[in-house]
This record gives sequence, structure tokens and C-alpha cells, in this order.
Amino acid sequence: MGKIRIIIWREYITRIKNRTFIIMCFVLPVMLAGLFYTTQKLQEESDVARTIVVVDASGIPDSIGYAYVLKDTMNLHIDYNYVYQPLSAVKKKFKDSSNVSILWIPENFMGADTTGKYGNGITVKLVSTKDPGYNTINLIQGVLSAEMQRDNMKMNHISQRGIALSLKKIAVANEVNGTISDGSVKATVGIIFGVIIYMYILMFGVQIMRSVVEEKMTRIVEVIISSVKPFQLMLGKIIGVTLVGLTQFVIWIILSSVVVIPIISSVNNQKLDVSKLQTHQMKTAMPVNENTDVISIDPTARTQQAVETLMSIPWGNLIPAFLLYFLFGYFLYASIFAAIGSAADIDADTQQFTLPVTIPLIISMASSGIVLSDPNGTVAKWLSMIPFTSPIVMLMRIPFGGVTLVELLISLLILICTFLFMTWIAAKIYRVGILMYGKKASWRELGKWIFYKG
Repeated sequence: MGKIRIIIWREYITRIKNRTFIIMCFVLPVMLAGLFYTTQKLQEESDVARTIVVVDASGIPDSIGYAYVLKDTMNLHIDYNYVYQPLSAVKKKFKDSSNVSILWIPENFMGADTTGKYGNGITVKLVSTKDPGYNTINLIQGVLSAEMQRDNMKMNHISQRGIALSLKKIAVANEVNGTISDGSVKATVGIIFGVIIYMYILMFGVQIMRSVVEEKMTRIVEVIISSVKPFQLMLGKIIGVTLVGLTQFVIWIILSSVVVIPIISSVNNQKLDVSKLQTHQMKTAMPVNENTDVISIDPTARTQQAVETLMSIPWGNLIPAFLLYFLFGYFLYASIFAAIGSAADIDADTQQFTLPVTIPLIISMASSGIVLSDPNGTVAKWLSMIPFTSPIVMLMRIPFGGVTLVELLISLLILICTFLFMTWIAAKIYRVGILMYGKKASWRELGKWIFYKG
């Protein structure tokens, strides 16, 4: 145990004194702050209002038409100065305006069918020199579609109350165990915990592999191995690099809170009341009709619902599970990466072994959509039991509830047993591969090393 402690201390001290480690400790928080600041500035640039010039051929002055159903929003200004002018003249006037789009409503708008020139009943054109973006198109499409539905109902002699009831939106409240739950909040929590483990395994697992390859290339390992057993060396490296990684994460968290939070606060202080703007945007985006209910979302209620959802997450299970899956999941992959490093003479030789090892991690992240859409489904349950995917998938499932204590314990037991078994196999490969030079290892060769004696 004393020798393992020395190896751990050596790995830890050597790495935290490394210039790269020191630089990265400060670079990431600064990068996060810069990324947030740049994102906010870009968002401010994109928030410059786009002008929608309406040209309406569906009506004539003093008739109904569809020109005036659109209202200003935070990012859109509706210009009605050219409503009844020819489209060709308006296009010519604004041909050099990158921030202007011309909305052309054709004469046969109400009588359009699915055989129109633009296919699938799309008879309205939005003419721009630069793409206005999906949100703008979607908003215009939604407003005009709702207005057309309303007029069709009027033409079929449906009462104003009937129209209002027909167009009224239904809000579905997701109540789980007596608490209104927001699935997007739970999904975000699960993704965050899963991504942390994913990044940690890849970042520091690869560090262990490269460390072994480097010592093997420089022949330092021959000196070390004369004093300690291969298993002790491998275990010491894994634990030492683990402590380095934990130290770096703690520093990142502290520095991020010191650097990023003040920038977030300063940016937010320069902005208007977002909740008021959101409510204004949602109300004015819809067509105005005195007899129709305007559906809007109260940002305060959304915030309260998000807080209630966070409080409903089983943190008592999630935090201990995160620590256990974080620890044993990392040790499982770290031992494999150490074995891969021992089997290679140079970094390039590790590629053939690295990809198959990382495939389960990639599958875990790639299947996140399936897991989050049905956290208690068959696929999610199986992936949370397989030890190579369970550290990520189980942490995505827990925030949603439904994971029983028995299921959690079985998953952890399988992970721990697999970790012990893979560590034993990795140690067998490591003790042979660490002193093997000049021969490119293959999967068959690794299989032989497992059963070598001595």
C-alpha cells in the first residue's frame, strides 16, 4: 500500500505542476466567460428588428384582406405603407435592403388548394435578400393559418363563440406524484450529469493511456517496474490521474463562479425586463380578435413550475448515484485505457483499440433522445443495466423518477463487478504489455497476454 501511495503522489504532483495543467485551469473559465459574453453580443446583434413589408392582393382598400392581422413583436416590425402596391414595384424598392422581407399575400389566398405553384397549399411568399430564419416564417405561417381558419368558419356561419372555442389551445399539465412537472427541466438535469461523466472519462482516461505510452517509449517504466508490481503501478496511475481530474474540476467550478457569474450579472443588468418582453411578444404575435381568447404564457408561472420540478427531482438518489457511477464508471474505463497504453509503443498504435472502447460511451450519448423520451422504457432500462453504458444512461433516468432502489442497486452491483473483472484483465495485459517492445499488438495477442503465467 505504501508503494501505491508513492505512485499516486508522484502522478498527482507531477501533473499539477505541469504548465499545461496550470494553463488549462485558468483557460476554461475564461473561455466560458468569453463564450457567454460573445453569445450575448451576437444575440443582441440578431435582435435587430427585421421589417416585414406587407403586400396584400387578397383584399382591396376598406375590405377585409389579410394585411393587418400581423402585429409587431420584439424582433419584427410590420410595415403597412405598401399594402396595395404592385409586388414588382415593392421588390425593386427594397432590393438592396438585407434586413427587410416582403410578405406577398396573393389574390386567391382564401381559395388556394394543394395544387398551387409552391406546392402543399403554400401560396404566400416571403421575399428577402437574406434568409429571415425559421422562427419568422413559422410565426407568419401560424398567424395567417389561424386567420384563415377563423374566416372559413365565419363563411360557414359558425358563431363567434364557436370560433373562439375551436381555436382555443389546450394546455396539458404533467402531474407526477401530485406535482406539476416540466420534462425539459428533468431532461436538462439528466443530460448535464451524463455529459460530465462522459467528458471526464474521455479526457482523463486518455491521459492515463498516453502517460503509460510515454513511460514505455522513454523506458522509464523499466526502472519503476523493478521496484513495484505492474498492478500497483497501474492502480497508482489511475488513482493519481483521478485526483488530478477532481482537482481541476474543483478549480474550474470555483473560477467559473468567480469569473462567469459577474459577467452574466453585468449583461443581464443592461437588459430590459425579459418577462415583460416575452409576454408582449407572445400576445402581439397572435392575430387580434375581440371575440377570441389570446393565449399567452406567464413567464413567472413557468419559472415557478421549473423550480417545483427541480424540487421534485429525487436528489437524495441522484447525488449519491452520481458519485458512485462517476467513480466506478471512470475506474472501469481507466483500467481499460491503461491496458491499451501498455500494449502500444507509440500513440498511433492505440487507435485500433480506442475506438471499440469508446463506442459504448458514444451509444450512451446517441441514445439520449430515446432515453429522455421514455426514461422507463425497455431500451432505457437495458442500457442502464449494461455496465459500459449505465454510468451515463442511469443518471439521465433518475431525475424523472421511476427508478426503484432495487433497480439502482442491481445496476451498481453489475458495474462494480464488471469494474473488478476488467481491472483484473487489464492488470494481466498491463504486466506483459508494459515490457513488450517492437511488436505491434493485436486483439488476439492481448487475449494471449491475459493467460500468461509468471
